[in-house]
Amino acid sequence: MTPPRRAVIVDDERLARKRLRDLLKVHPGITVVGEADSVETAVPVIAEHRPDVVFLDVEMPPGNGFDLLPLLPDPPHTPEVVFVTAYENFALRAFEVSAIDYLLKPIHTERLALTVQRLLSSPRREDTGDDPGEEAWTMESRVTLSDRRIKSMVEISGIVAIQALGAYSRVSVAGQPPMIILRSISEWERRLPSAEFLRVDRSLIIQTGLLRKMKMVSRDETEISLEGMQGILAIGRVATLRLKKHVRDMG
Repeated sequence: MTPPRRAVIVDDERLARKRLRDLLKVHPGITVVGEADSVETAVPVIAEHRPDVVFLDVEMPPGNGFDLLPLLPDPPHTPEVVFVTAYENFALRAFEVSAIDYLLKPIHTERLALTVQRLLSSPRREDTGDDPGEEAWTMESRVTLSDRRIKSMVEISGIVAIQALGAYSRVSVAGQPPMIILRSISEWERRLPSAEFLRVDRSLIIQTGLLRKMKMVSRDETEISLEGMQGILAIGRVATLRLKKHVRDMG
């Protein structure tokens, strides 16, 4: 029998946590293993229980749920995130950081059931380890990229960046328009050569040798430019530190 997915609820309102816990009781595929009432208290709870999913409130004065994201465990132990809030205006930002879903309060049972279905259909974290049948790619390997519009065969060395879009990914290849591919960012991470590619945060992989510029915009945001890719990418403070360390270690 498949064990249930472990969940942690983070919400500053005790009654809101209780209601969500009660609603989840009818879903045997999810078990709540912990609760927290702030970003600060959530960090040790998540570290202790290693949940598969965090149900995360947005408005938690003096901060908000987005402040927790850089503090989550590194891949492959990063839990899925479901934002739970009374405000619709955070939806775009939630999906930009690859939240698996976005629930509006008051939570309706039918809508929660869809979220649970989505969670249970996503790969389990412990199932995302290296598959012996999947060979690791080299920079000379060729891979077929296919979306609804076009199919293209590219060398791994031509991939500039990969951005997570839930179960999909946005792949930027030098000299080509970006393509939306049905392959999760975790699948890419498993097979790409780790010496040349770095998953800088839960939603972005870059080919570090193509890094051309890093500009600190604020304490919590850095803009990076990559050769072969138009525009800039914004990364957070933790991702910036990870990228700087990788570049330094690679000499």
